[in-house]
Amino acid sequence: MDSYTPSLAELEARLAKLERQNRRLKRLGLLFLLIAASGFLLAQVSRKPARAAPAPATPAASFDTLVVHRLELQDKAGKLRGIWTTDRLGSGLALYDDAGNLRAALGVTADGPSLVLHDAAGKGRAALGVTADGPILQLADPAGKGRAALDLTAHGPRLRLADPAGNPRASLTVTASGPGLVLYDAVGKTRAGLTVVADGPGLVLFDGAGKTRAGLAVVADAPGLGLYDAAGKPRVLLGVVAGNPTLKLYDAAGKSRAMLTEDGLSRP
Repeated sequence: MDSYTPSLAELEARLAKLERQNRRLKRLGLLFLLIAASGFLLAQVSRKPARAAPAPATPAASFDTLVVHRLELQDKAGKLRGIWTTDRLGSGLALYDDAGNLRAALGVTADGPSLVLHDAAGKGRAALGVTADGPILQLADPAGKGRAALDLTAHGPRLRLADPAGNPRASLTVTASGPGLVLYDAVGKTRAGLTVVADGPGLVLFDGAGKTRAGLAVVADAPGLGLYDAAGKPRVLLGVVAGNPTLKLYDAAGKSRAMLTEDGLSRP
């Protein structure tokens, strides 16, 4: 019976490590708002601008250089089709369709460059930007709610999906440790985490309070299942080591109280 103890301890350690890994995945954050990075541009070009007052001084010009702070483009019918402007926040280019709706906005601010594409109703539907954390792509639904975001940070690439209310529901990340998938409920609570690391694959399930309630892992081809109480304390461990099943029970303090193997029941 003593020969099972080291391998069973490995399963216990792997389940505990798996729970910590999923908590780190939860702390990676849920950033979905890229459009705010180009807010200065949207504020200026989301509506047709009033004609600017004449500049106090005539812009300098030469045969091959034209210096202006704002440039408006019109089609042959006199409709506004584009604005190229700059101010204290940065520079931006806005493009309008034939109906006068903003369809594309390109801006550069202190936060970095960004491109926002709008649908015919004026809703931002796609945004691409580069921030201090790295590049990010966001896709929105017809209501303008962010539904998908792909970014690349120092930790690695990450894909995040949201429901129609804009609440995060899934996050897929690949870090130096391996890939990880986190699933959230309707109120943004983490409910499941799946990882694959050097030790092997692992799955952790959480309750509505964020407490770990179940963990499943495979270590060196030895599967283990852990069950936890409402306080997050391990109460049951079931493992199969070298083809032999082992069941271990714990008290509320997390202390081992009984172990059942093919050889019978034992107590500490």
